[in-house]
Amino acid sequence: YKFKAEKDMAPNVFANVTLLQPHAQTVNDLPLRMYGAIPISVEDPQTILKPTIKMLDKIKPETENTITVGEQNGKAMTYTIALVDEGLLDLTRFKTPDPHSAFYAREGLGVKTWDLFDYVLGAWGGNLERILSIGGDGSINKNLNPAKANRFKAVVKFMGPYTIGKGESKTHKFKLPQYIGAVRAMVVAGQDAAYGFAEKSVQVKKPLMVLATLPRVIGPGESFTLPVTVFATENNLKNVSVQLQANNLIVQGTNKQQLYYQKTGEQMAYFEVKAPDKVGIAKVKVVAQSGGERTEYDVEMDIRNPNPYVTNVVSATVQPHTKWAVNYLPIGMAGTNSGSLEVSSIPAINLGKRLSYLIQYPHGCIEQTTSGIFPQLYLDRLSPLNEQQKAKTESNIKAGINRIKGFQTTDGGLSYWPGEGSSDEWGSNYAGHFLVEAQNAGYSLPVGLLDELLRYQKTKAANWAPNSNNFYGGDLSQAYRLYMLAFAKKPEMAAMNRLKAFEYLSVAAKWRLAAAYKLAGQNNVAQNMISGLDTAIQPYKQLGGTYGSDIRDDAMILETLT
Repeated sequence: YKFKAEKDMAPNVFANVTLLQPHAQTVNDLPLRMYGAIPISVEDPQTILKPTIKMLDKIKPETENTITVGEQNGKAMTYTIALVDEGLLDLTRFKTPDPHSAFYAREGLGVKTWDLFDYVLGAWGGNLERILSIGGDGSINKNLNPAKANRFKAVVKFMGPYTIGKGESKTHKFKLPQYIGAVRAMVVAGQDAAYGFAEKSVQVKKPLMVLATLPRVIGPGESFTLPVTVFATENNLKNVSVQLQANNLIVQGTNKQQLYYQKTGEQMAYFEVKAPDKVGIAKVKVVAQSGGERTEYDVEMDIRNPNPYVTNVVSATVQPHTKWAVNYLPIGMAGTNSGSLEVSSIPAINLGKRLSYLIQYPHGCIEQTTSGIFPQLYLDRLSPLNEQQKAKTESNIKAGINRIKGFQTTDGGLSYWPGEGSSDEWGSNYAGHFLVEAQNAGYSLPVGLLDELLRYQKTKAANWAPNSNNFYGGDLSQAYRLYMLAFAKKPEMAAMNRLKAFEYLSVAAKWRLAAAYKLAGQNNVAQNMISGLDTAIQPYKQLGGTYGSDIRDDAMILETLT
């Protein structure tokens, strides 16, 4: 049987073949009916582009190179060029994209076929048996040619898109950075409904190459040995001079050395370097030269002070109609120190000293994350912030809100660490308090975060009862939970009344529960609860449970009284 392939048949058609044997035949024991379907690929030459790449098989880094792109049959096309380190491509065995195979992939058979032969009396059609081959084995081929080049930096360069007309070609200039190894030039092209690709592997070599290895950071006044590796890839390179040029670094001893090569290979040169007594960015430039060959290598390094912040505070009270003066002597290292003057009509709280600590990115557990961003909601009320500080605090608060979402568990509460399956009661109270305050301040919350947390808090509040597991601190956690619900304008009056009647209610829980009654509009109840309560808190610090301290309790009492 013969048929003519039509354009509309691309990318493939199926041949469905059915073989029927006479019912009365006795020559063989084959089934009366045999059936099969095979795909037949139909390739339209008009949908195929064949880009061509013309460039040297070996190019040099840090010099201008060219690549010329055309189409084998002179067709017009639009294309992009990618030059990528073969080492990177080998990590995933990356294949150059073939858009034609993607857009003209084989289509599956969309026709269902059946017959009644198996149901004809006295006839046996047999069961259709198939042998399936599971796909996906193309990605497990062994890497027969692993890259062995000694590389400096990964190279990824993308150019385009560009367009050429019929019969045209185009030449592009490019320069690769300091690098040795191999890159793959990949061209992916398309035009109307036609697609194609081309690739070429190119060696990147230079007769003389150099690499300096520096630490990432160094402290002021510290010394280190700088190793420099020099590669000679041609036999005519014998005497190589290596020179070190440093900016913001002190070279101890000679900054120039001579290396002699009997054959191609690599050798090491070492320089002694010391950082100055200041912070900043140090720059190193290594120059290697042999005859007419010259190569350079540049690298930067941070000089940072590893010591913690030191703050010196001078306080003074200025009486009316008097002057105050002080001889200011800067402390710390140049480039790291700063000063501020704080004037207040109330006793100084040294807010300027604490700004650098308060304005920080949220990190850690739920308690640390919340503690890092909670005070940033109020900084602009306590002290004028410059535009940079305002932007930083706003960014930190938004990041903290999104981070809290990662603590939410399936029951709506918040875990102590991200990913844990159980909720932490005090962490849910503390972070929930912050979320309500942030929402009131105009910050948007992730969808469902606060609603699910409030449902969790309501369930916990309704089911709470003192027991051996929560007897110490459990009443304070319940009181804080009720405070948070009242602050969110969803007070649980029944749970508040039950807790108020608890015989062993602690002083700290009474203060917090009184604040909840106040928020719920029950001012008389709140006033009666705190009447006669002691405001003196003995110093203590709790590392678990409610993570309390005398300072925390003083703050809660102050919040209730205001």
